[in-house]
Amino acid sequence: MNDRIHRHLDGDRAVELDAAERSEASAWDRMLDAFRSSAPGGGNAPPWLEQRVMAEIEALPADGPLRRALAWLVRPAPIRVSPLAAGLVAASIALLVALPYRGEAPDPGGSAGPSASSGTPSEETVVYVQFVLEAPEAVSVSVAGDFSDWEPSFALVDPDGDGVWTGRVPVRPGVHAYMFLVDEAQWRTDPNAERYRDDGFGNRNALLAVASGV
Repeated sequence: MNDRIHRHLDGDRAVELDAAERSEASAWDRMLDAFRSSAPGGGNAPPWLEQRVMAEIEALPADGPLRRALAWLVRPAPIRVSPLAAGLVAASIALLVALPYRGEAPDPGGSAGPSASSGTPSEETVVYVQFVLEAPEAVSVSVAGDFSDWEPSFALVDPDGDGVWTGRVPVRPGVHAYMFLVDEAQWRTDPNAERYRDDGFGNRNALLAVASGV
């Protein structure tokens, strides 16, 4: 709709329209007449319309075409209130209210269904194991094993500065191989482990048996 058609529909009959514009203006007139004849109160906008329109605009996605159209229709301007704007806004609100609700239907049996996270199996219980290594010359110590894909992601600490590095690491139940990494360069086998296994590279991995619930 161009400005001349808009002014014509607002009552400015001095505006000259060409054949195509007159046809479009007649179509708008017929639509508005049909709305006025079917709407309660003869098509007059109810007093709550402005608040309802603004609430619908705020709920629309930013910069959406319908939001821009509604914002243009209700934007204050130094002219009298357009009957076209009032009719279109009322028709838009009626359409929005009439749209069917498409949410999920409630469970008629009232039973509690699975939650969003219940579709995957629950994680296996982990046990926190205290790792200890005496390395007074070390600057840093980490522990790595098959429980961390052999990534030295668990750093031990020496809070007293006495050379005893310690830390608690979450480990799943089972038998695991592990080693310490000293100063990010030297792999060292736990001298206090109860069992060992060759790693295939000339070293021995310490073995740790973790029972569930320990």
